[in-house]
Amino acid sequence: MAAIRVAVAGPNGTLGPPVIKHLIKQGFEVTLLSRDPEKSSKQYPPSVKALSADYNSVEQLTQILRENGPFDSLIILINRDQLEPQVRLIDAAIAAGVPHIVPSSFGIDSSSPDVHDLPQIQGKMKMEKHLVGKTNEGLVSFTGINTGLFFDWALEVPGIPINLKGGPTFLADGGGVALSVSTLDLIGQAVAQAIHKRDEARNRFLFVHSAVVTQKQLLQYAREIAPNRDFPIVEVDTEKAAAEAREKMNRGETGMMVAMPLLMRVSFGLGLGLFKKVDNEFLGLETMSEDDVKALVAKYVNKKW
Repeated sequence: MAAIRVAVAGPNGTLGPPVIKHLIKQGFEVTLLSRDPEKSSKQYPPSVKALSADYNSVEQLTQILRENGPFDSLIILINRDQLEPQVRLIDAAIAAGVPHIVPSSFGIDSSSPDVHDLPQIQGKMKMEKHLVGKTNEGLVSFTGINTGLFFDWALEVPGIPINLKGGPTFLADGGGVALSVSTLDLIGQAVAQAIHKRDEARNRFLFVHSAVVTQKQLLQYAREIAPNRDFPIVEVDTEKAAAEAREKMNRGETGMMVAMPLLMRVSFGLGLGLFKKVDNEFLGLETMSEDDVKALVAKYVNKKW
């Protein structure tokens, strides 16, 4: 049987290494479409071909996909804020005859009306609308993967769900709200499995997570691991914080920190950060045990920043 051939756009970002690792592990033939192919070549084995891609040109992207294909699938790992490059990649894949796309749908589920005004996912929603429209025309198929919060990535940055770098954790609505989280490695596995099962997963948005956690739980682990360290908290009423954020935005204020309370409100206050049903079993993905979660927290508590 011929190897499954995949093209990956955006290989140098956060998800590139874990996704490409699992594509290689599954025996796929991998070609990278990169703004910086030299950097990409240095990260991956010689069997992985890295090509220079101009995400501003549908014509050039189409040519690359045609001349180096045929490909069974295109995986887009570009940041979800970069709408136009994603749209061009979708259009180029269709023009080149690539039958299947895994879009950059990672993160929060955008299907609920309660998230539709979140500034953080406007690009994602527009991209998904474009892709689903092309799918409805019969031009291509897709498999989207909702992952919730990137767990290990989030533990390394001072923000949600907890702050391990010395600053305060913003404890949302008491800190006991459950949240779906996925490690980068699990996301890599999910993408590879979704390619394997692309016929069964055709035109579906799948949901995966590594664990369900709460902020209080993670803080408890951190304090058990490092009892002599201070892990301060700031209590946040997400309804009040979201209302204040909207007032700021109405005055013309912008930026990630201005909009962050809206994301906290949706994820914690409205409970949409928890996936009620996941497709882990369908994709053959394991979840983390409590000991696994605690070990991951320990890794970042003990890290020398």
